[in-house]
Amino acid sequence: MAYPHRITSRSLVRLTGIVLGLLVWEVVGRRLGESLFAPPSIVLIEYFALLRQGAMLKELLGSLRQMLVGYGLACAVGVPLGIAMGRSRTMEMLLHPWISMFVVTSVASLVPLFIVVLGTGFELRVAIVFVASVGYPMLVAYQGARGVEPRWIEVGRSFRGGRLDVFRKIILPALYPYLITGARLGLIHAIRAMVVAEMFVIVGFGGLIYNTGLLVSTAPILGHLITLMIVGLLANGTLRRVGRVLAPWYTDQRLVP
Repeated sequence: MAYPHRITSRSLVRLTGIVLGLLVWEVVGRRLGESLFAPPSIVLIEYFALLRQGAMLKELLGSLRQMLVGYGLACAVGVPLGIAMGRSRTMEMLLHPWISMFVVTSVASLVPLFIVVLGTGFELRVAIVFVASVGYPMLVAYQGARGVEPRWIEVGRSFRGGRLDVFRKIILPALYPYLITGARLGLIHAIRAMVVAEMFVIVGFGGLIYNTGLLVSTAPILGHLITLMIVGLLANGTLRRVGRVLAPWYTDQRLVP
């Protein structure tokens, strides 16, 4: 349990870090100039201009809808396979080498191949997001399933619990924190993959970032990147809170900050 003074102290330290970072950014930005690295005072003005124009939020919402399809598929496929890998030696030997290779492969290197196979539309972005994010919920679920205490399972069996009862009442609750952690990691990579895929075909929010990167001022592209960071923080924070509701007995900071 965190005491109020500790929470206040942490908040103060974080706020101090943010202020110092903005001050350094302002000084460096003023020295380098708007064309190389616009300071926050200029970016803020440009950011409100982008909000008034409406194109940024419109493209962002459209891109996020497509991203969520690929991310949802990644969780729906990755979690059951990860649990199966953790509970079955055969499944582990069959799948672990492949998923390990996908995790370490740069998603940007796969985009040209996917364009040839799928074209440049909706299917491309869903496929890239899926490939980029499926490994994380799968591997974290795999580690969680492997780490379930055998004695817990033995207790369930000693009370004549069947396989389904043991899984539903013992294994699955033990996996909740891992599933949320895997979902959070997958979401971070899904957002990144969405932008990468769209920058290749110059559509959606990623296309917007690509086009603003060609302008003389760096303020617009920094504004778009700030929006992306805000989306990532909000999504990650939401999943963290979901994890605390599902598994209040577990401190999820052990796995993901």
